[in-house]
Order: sequence, then C-alpha cells, then structure tokens
Amino acid sequence: RKNLASPRVPCWFVHQGPMPTPGKLVLDMFKKPMYELADFGDPWEYWSVHASQDRSKVSVVQNSRFGIGDVTFLMVIYGKLEYIQDTVKRLTKHTVHLTGGRKLEGVTVILKSLGLLGDWAVDRLHKMTQMTGVWCDGDWRRPLLIDAIGMNAANFTTFSTGIGSHGWILGQKYLQDHPTEYYRMQGQGLLKQLPTNKADKDLDKPAYVYDVKYSMSAGIIMESMNPRLSELTRNDPEYKYRMYHAAHPVDYFLEQCIADWDHYQKMFKEQGCDHEYVKYPYTREMIEGYFTEYTKLLHVPVSVNGPPADAPPLDDCTIESAVNALPAWAQDERTLEGMSTQIEKDPSWWSQRSTGSELFLRKDVAFDSNGQRLALST
Repeated sequence: RKNLASPRVPCWFVHQGPMPTPGKLVLDMFKKPMYELADFGDPWEYWSVHASQDRSKVSVVQNSRFGIGDVTFLMVIYGKLEYIQDTVKRLTKHTVHLTGGRKLEGVTVILKSLGLLGDWAVDRLHKMTQMTGVWCDGDWRRPLLIDAIGMNAANFTTFSTGIGSHGWILGQKYLQDHPTEYYRMQGQGLLKQLPTNKADKDLDKPAYVYDVKYSMSAGIIMESMNPRLSELTRNDPEYKYRMYHAAHPVDYFLEQCIADWDHYQKMFKEQGCDHEYVKYPYTREMIEGYFTEYTKLLHVPVSVNGPPADAPPLDDCTIESAVNALPAWAQDERTLEGMSTQIEKDPSWWSQRSTGSELFLRKDVAFDSNGQRLALST
C-alpha cells in the first residue's frame, strides 16, 4: 500500500514548532500545494489516515515513517518515478508480472525495501526473552533504545528520532544517578504496568524491535509515575523553536529548497527530459499562512520570523534544576577517592559493601514504595 511522503516545507515546519503540530495542519500542508501539483492523490484519502467526518481531527497509523524530500514529487511530475500498488506474481526476463495483470517491461534491477529487520544477535547478547518497557528482560540497568518502527500519531513533534532520543537518554541517566527513584517506582508496581514485547519468529522480529505505539506507551507510564523525568526536557519545545529559526531561518531555508528543486530539474533535462519548467510550489506567503493556522489551532503565538530578538534567555533545566544534579555521594571527592581505593584493593567491595545510591548493584537489597531501603535478606 502507498504510504504518505512528506515534502521538505512541512518537515521544517513541524520541527520548528514549539508544540506538536496537529495532524490536520500536516495533511493540509501536504495537499496544497505539493500533492496536488504532483497528482499524488489526496493525503486525506490514504489508507493510513483516520479522520473525523469534518476532518478537524486525524490520526496517521502506518508501518513506516514519512519519506522526506521534494525530489520524490518532482520525479513523479517529470515521469521519472511511478507508484504502483500491486503485488508481484512472477518474474521473467526483464519483466515483472503483477497480480493485477499489468506487465512492467525493461526492468533490470529490483530493490526490495521492506523496512527494518532486527538482528537476532541483540537478543542473544542480552540473553533475553522479552523487553519490559525499554529494558532487557525488565532489567533497568540494561536500557535499549531503537528507532521505533511505524507511525501512530495525531500530533507531530518531529519526523525523526533526535528529540525523542535526547529525552530518553536524559531519563535513563537520571535513574542511573538516582536509583532510589527507580526502586520507588518498582515498589509501586512499575514493572507490572509497563508493556512487554516478545520475539516473534514467524515475523522474523526479535524482542528488542518494538513499534512506536509501544514506545509511546512505555514513556507515558514512566513519566506518569515519575514527573521528574518530564522536568528534564521542559525547555525542549521553546529551545527547538529558537534553534530552528536561528540555524534555518525561513528565507534561507526556502532559498535552499528552490536551489535543490531547480538543480534536479536541470539534471533531468540534461538526461533528455523535455518537461516544462516547474516553479517551486511553496512560498513565503503560504508558510506565513501555516503559522497563522498553527496559532489559531493551538493558541500558541508563533511567527514565521521566529522568536523576537529580545526574548529572555532560557533557564537551563539540565544544570540549574535539582532533577539532573549529581547525587550527593558523587560530589564528595573523599568519598569517590575512598571508593576508588577500596575497589583497587578488593573488586568485590562495590557489590558487597556499597551503601546509599550504590545499592542498585546489590542482589540482596530491596526498597519499599517510597524508595526506602528494607532489611537485607540473608
């Protein structure tokens, strides 16, 4: 089935937005002008789009991310690319016979792009039977992050993995630095609430390969049980809005889009295409309209020119907030020196004699729901 693809302008817009962009606006940016120009179909009618009757609310659920790029649409316009929705019945010399009866002749190369296939060596390395949340066999000291497969969203913060990976890393590091926070959640039934993902040999899918719906569910449960994890990324929305407009301001961005668009047209004509010149479909005026609609939908004032020059500086929550501060024992030089000396003398010291925050390595330690240490077992 034909999945949605994204032009460059909607991708830029989503990434600069301080709040997730509603799916309605994303599809409208797809449709006008690019999908209509390339006769790419109505994005609202794609199989993966689930919308209310008035199209005010929409979710996109598909097995792949958006392919991002203007050149895809330009190749369709020039007749250098054709989307065909069918299955292969058989192959003969330079010919693909489709189930629907059509024959594709002159085919000398076939590339099978079937998405992500996980490596079973990862499961074997961790000797695990399942993922519990993002932890191998529920062991919180073995977090494992992948670019979760598929898409399931009604609002879009990003089309890539960078923002989510950043928050994930901060959250996992926080638990390593503050293990009693983990044990408090464990005592409240965290492991029973987190989703699990087991291997599926029929689908050739190892346990560590989970989809985006699973990833979102695990993240929501974790943050609901420990709001401090959300505090770590509280500045991310405003930061990405400021950063994007500083690094990729709209006029410079449009200039680069047009240059690439014209570069490919020149290349196609040098290859023998005689199609008439096609003007880049997105304009500054269109993008200004997207900002107006975004503000109307979310009641978040944004500008095509980015934040005002006199915007106050952001508080750095990763430095000033106690949430990401080092635990007390890690800031005491004498404690660290003593630990180092003891470990050099007796490597078993760490697991046998550690106290306080280091107790996460001990097998004979348990904590109650408030993160308080219980009596040692014998």
